[in-house]
Amino acid sequence: MRLFMANKQCGLAISLALLLSGCGGNSPMHFYMLEAPLAKVGQQALLDKNTVIGLGPIHLPEYLDRPQMVVAIGENQYQFDEKNRWAERLDQNLSRVLAQQLAADLGVEQVVRHPWAPRQTIDYQITLDLLTFHQTASGDNRLSAQWQIKQQEQTVLTKRFECAIHADASQTAAMVKAQSQCVGRLGEAMVSGVQGLGNRR
Repeated sequence: MRLFMANKQCGLAISLALLLSGCGGNSPMHFYMLEAPLAKVGQQALLDKNTVIGLGPIHLPEYLDRPQMVVAIGENQYQFDEKNRWAERLDQNLSRVLAQQLAADLGVEQVVRHPWAPRQTIDYQITLDLLTFHQTASGDNRLSAQWQIKQQEQTVLTKRFECAIHADASQTAAMVKAQSQCVGRLGEAMVSGVQGLGNRR
């Protein structure tokens, strides 16, 4: 009986050791965020500082509405990277960095992110439909989107945006940097669009 119990305890100890060893061997998760481009020092304000910009809503396709980063591994084949994830919801990350860029480049004090209070006065509303945002199998980081500017609920400008920046496919940090650059170019396009409408007033 004692021998049986000793053997049973020994078996449990070995199983526990193997389990802990297996857990310890797993590589940790890494979390990333998009970053806004650095504000340009001494840049002249493009709009009156009291102009209010409303940003959003931002719509994501179903395949991007998840914490895992998306990488294409072949034609019509995609992989959800369980080890490399966004540190916050992708639509919230996009909204935050674009709001930073719009405020800095346009020289306005208020960029209000959707949803805002019903009584909030908005001079220009920018909406965004993200269509593509992932790294291809060849290492190109692609962003395609449709965005609009509205005034008083009326669409006054509609644009299509495309960006592709190559990065080392084996380096996630390089991928996120390239994707941040694409988002920065999208922000520049939005700034130009708002500025053009502002100059007409």
